[in-house]
Amino acid sequence: MGNPVVALLQAALLSVTVAGYSLAVTLPRMLAAGARGVWRVFGAAPAARAPGGEPARPVYAVVTAPRDLASAWRETLAEQSRLLEEPERFLIGRLRRANGATDRRDGLGPAGVVLYPVLVASLVVVILVTAALCLVPVLSALLVWGLGCAVWVPWWALWATVARVEQALFRRPAPCPYPDCGRTVRRPVVLCPSCGARHRRLLPGRHGALVHRCRCGARLPAVGRPRHGTVCCPSCSRAVPAGYDRARVVVVAGGADGVREAVHRRVLTALGAPDDAQPPLVRGTDRPLLLFAPPHDAYDSQEAVGRLDVLRHADGLLLVVGDPAVHHADVRAVQRVLNALAALPARRRPRRAALLYPSAPPGEDSAVRRRLAQDGGGHLLRAVEASGARVRCVGGADDAAGLAGTVRWLAGADRGPAPDGHLTAPVPAREPGRPAGWRHRLGRGVLLSVHAGGALVLPMLLVALEARVLPPHALFGAAGAYDAWRHPLTATVHQVDILATTTRDWPRLMASHSAPGHPPSSVLPGHDGYWSVEGAPGPDNWLRIDLGLPLPLSEVSYDFVPDSVPAPHGSLLWSPGSLTAQRGSRVYHPPVSPEERTRRVGDGFFPEAYGWDVPIPDSAGPLDALRIGLGGFATDTAYEEQLRLREVHVRWTTSDALRLHPEDRGRLRVENTTGRDLALDVQPLTLPEGVRAGLVDPPPRVLPARSSTVIRWRLTGVPSTGRVPVAYAVAASEDGHTVTARCLGLVDGAGRTQSLC
Repeated sequence: MGNPVVALLQAALLSVTVAGYSLAVTLPRMLAAGARGVWRVFGAAPAARAPGGEPARPVYAVVTAPRDLASAWRETLAEQSRLLEEPERFLIGRLRRANGATDRRDGLGPAGVVLYPVLVASLVVVILVTAALCLVPVLSALLVWGLGCAVWVPWWALWATVARVEQALFRRPAPCPYPDCGRTVRRPVVLCPSCGARHRRLLPGRHGALVHRCRCGARLPAVGRPRHGTVCCPSCSRAVPAGYDRARVVVVAGGADGVREAVHRRVLTALGAPDDAQPPLVRGTDRPLLLFAPPHDAYDSQEAVGRLDVLRHADGLLLVVGDPAVHHADVRAVQRVLNALAALPARRRPRRAALLYPSAPPGEDSAVRRRLAQDGGGHLLRAVEASGARVRCVGGADDAAGLAGTVRWLAGADRGPAPDGHLTAPVPAREPGRPAGWRHRLGRGVLLSVHAGGALVLPMLLVALEARVLPPHALFGAAGAYDAWRHPLTATVHQVDILATTTRDWPRLMASHSAPGHPPSSVLPGHDGYWSVEGAPGPDNWLRIDLGLPLPLSEVSYDFVPDSVPAPHGSLLWSPGSLTAQRGSRVYHPPVSPEERTRRVGDGFFPEAYGWDVPIPDSAGPLDALRIGLGGFATDTAYEEQLRLREVHVRWTTSDALRLHPEDRGRLRVENTTGRDLALDVQPLTLPEGVRAGLVDPPPRVLPARSSTVIRWRLTGVPSTGRVPVAYAVAASEDGHTVTARCLGLVDGAGRTQSLC
């Protein structure tokens, strides 16, 4: 078994080493890990990709900032958790080395039982310090992020309302103008003019309230119509012409595929567009005209007809019937269209319909009706009229001009100028892109600055609290509470030597005898020399200090020159100096107190004392004079002549919480040196006999932090010649604790005051 002292020293050394490693190595590494995690995300990370497949930069405050904050804190916590394991590995390594273990399965010895609590305690300190230093940056970042969201949400709500109103008033769902599509376009896809990216949700949202920024840097307005005019159908992904959503729609239904297509080509040619125009949009005076001919299989079944969204937006129907027989394919196609229209609300149905019977010659409506009835098509005419639309019958499929007029009538454009020209789809233009990601760089820079500033908040706050530059009620009273804890009121009380500042008028010194060149004033602090009674006529010599007014003293100290104190010469009863105090005619002898301190000289078994610190208890009351006697029990004149009194100190207790500055004309300026408000209690002045004083104005009850006030007295009875001492006392209270600040001053008959503080 080893030496227990060595084992104890080894355990103590390892404890200090483990604690030092945790505080000096692990703590800085954890703080550095937090700084690196924040910098990796907010300082050096690239701009975030657009989420959800939308090729637009999301709003940083709403979408990317929460992800960045979560990523930074998650990475930081993971790194710090790994660093917290290092002190334990350090401890295990030191224990195995100290125990001489060579195998990982060897025990750690009994020292591990003692050192693990030290390890846990040091890690707790590291965690608390790290949490305290990281909590303010985290809360600051959350606050800034919350403020950003609070500012952005009303901004988004405003423009989202504007966009919804604009869409409801000025935009309506329209069919895709391409015959092989025809799906309803509620929100067109906007193509980026720079890179051609497809923006499907160009509305105020998480990608921007007023403007969306493409991944290439181009700016796309989210409110109003796209200025570039490059939009496409979300179903077929083809570009559509501008104004397609305002076009008058005429749907060609029925008829065999060849007949229907021939009619469609003739009408387009008559309207001034190519017969194979794609999309079949014709430019009009105020609104375009869309002559929509669905694919050949669009009318093969009722389900196929029900999928034709273009019927819900049609202004007119051109029904082509080659054979009016009941079971003919043309009649069945028309009947399916009429069934689909019957399922629509009345406001969605076409207002006009034209029945084209190619077998009848071109002519009036009545003639075509008679021919259709003769050929057995009366049932068809009645079915079309039952739909509620205005019906016109047209004959002759080769009359292009007549067919064009009928189409214009169906679209409601028969009164204006004839449409002329094909409305082509725009070719997407390419504009130079702009640098992307400024929004993320700005937001990340703000959060990075907030983290950096938050890390400095706690040290700067501690500096501000220590410097007392904050008002006491700042931070919900934390400034005043910290100042009260750091500088309690009771800690400001200390003793002050009232003889540190003396004049010829105060205090008055008297002695039974003084040797030439050694006056009594030599004992005052700051004076050279000493007082001696060499050549005294007899024993029991003394020195009297007259203070001129009763003062609450706390301690009296006096020292002789150590070389002047003779050895006891075999007598233990010789002792130089005895202190007595006096107030008026009452003489007070300080009792022997355990707090009395004695300074001695010599190396013998009984060294001679040469200085005393005599405490004055509160029971003694105010004293106005002190007497130091050189004679003692069994002393003689020769003994007293050898003594040389070097210095005398008279002290009382005062507080630094208040600073008193006596001024002329009976004024006293009171300064609060603390960082919180104090309750004041101005005590009456202590004056010599015959002098009176009264307050001119009532003093304030509370003195604010780091402020001052002036208290005025009216003094009477001051002699016109000479000066009299005046003792000022002001009490300060806080939380049940009261301290008193004291000061002395000399006042003459003209009101001039000299401070002795």
